[in-house]
Amino acid sequence: MKVMQILTDTNVGGAGIWLLNYLGAYDRERIDMVTVLPEKSRLTPMVTQLGCGVIELPGIADRSFSPGGIAEFKKVIEREQPDIIHTHACISARIAGRMKGVHIVNTRHCIEEPRKFPMRGIYRIINNSLSDIVIAVSEAVSENLIADGIKPDKVRVIYNGIRPLRELNAEQKAAARRLYGLGERDIVIGIVARLEPVKNHMLFLEAARFASLVNPHIKFMVVGTGSLEMELKKTVNDIPELKDRVIFTGYIQDVNDVMNVIDIHVNTSVREALCIALIEGMSLGKPCITTDSGGTREVVEHGKNGLVVPNNDAVNLSLAMIDLAQNARKRALYGTEGRRIARERFSVKEMAEKIGQVYSEFMDERKMLDEID
Repeated sequence: MKVMQILTDTNVGGAGIWLLNYLGAYDRERIDMVTVLPEKSRLTPMVTQLGCGVIELPGIADRSFSPGGIAEFKKVIEREQPDIIHTHACISARIAGRMKGVHIVNTRHCIEEPRKFPMRGIYRIINNSLSDIVIAVSEAVSENLIADGIKPDKVRVIYNGIRPLRELNAEQKAAARRLYGLGERDIVIGIVARLEPVKNHMLFLEAARFASLVNPHIKFMVVGTGSLEMELKKTVNDIPELKDRVIFTGYIQDVNDVMNVIDIHVNTSVREALCIALIEGMSLGKPCITTDSGGTREVVEHGKNGLVVPNNDAVNLSLAMIDLAQNARKRALYGTEGRRIARERFSVKEMAEKIGQVYSEFMDERKMLDEID
């Protein structure tokens, strides 16, 4: 069966990481895959490196809907003749797919604010009519979809799967730490996320200020880039306690080495569907601290592989930072349990198999109709 993945992001966020993980694991004997991306997407060379075909389209970058986008998607669907299009948001592609009579799978990678009348009704009609199946990346996303009016029988929960990161040996890890100016006694508390409002980095910095007053050996690492980068750097420069304690790495394509450097991995999102970065850190045995922001409770079990703190609560977040920074035994116990959870619950192989089963539902239906004819 021929499947067309469609993503309009130019940067690499959660949907982009999902795509890369899936393209490295799907069944190439059963599925003929092509990926459609906007021009100059950072994902294009990464997808190409995986040996997958890429079609770049103009005028679709970072836009879920545009009339011009519909026309572009219609052209590429007519040319490629996919059996299924698998979209990641992108209403324009779903409209084009409906117009061409193609089966449509859509994955929701985020938790959205509940909609009110009349937008809830409009959203319900559009999304029920433009998707045959909607994949939710967590139970929290499934609940969010159904609350917005998506028919429950359309929704399938399939957890994001990750490829475990590679653990550095002692010499490699020491070299990576030196690269960031870290001393042997430094405990690194890191956040790996786009520098955007929903990730709530200001909360991370506020808690970091409190924690730095208690423990002089804590350093903080902010991994990623985004629209808030300059504002966050200014905030750090304006706070004496943080000025020499926070490291901004900028955009890092391969987070393997920097994740090895981090001792405690933090998520501060206001809303989070699941958090792939947390799972990647868990695959290296990193203990977690996360806000209670949706799907994170399906990743972090409080007191087992990390700590869950209330949303937007800098005091409790800082206390969690201090607790783990001062307790190496607890970090090790949480890290061991995190590895187990990452391996057993968030396998990329299992994710790919379940997505393949979703695609097969359409092909089984087509085969049955052909037999009737």
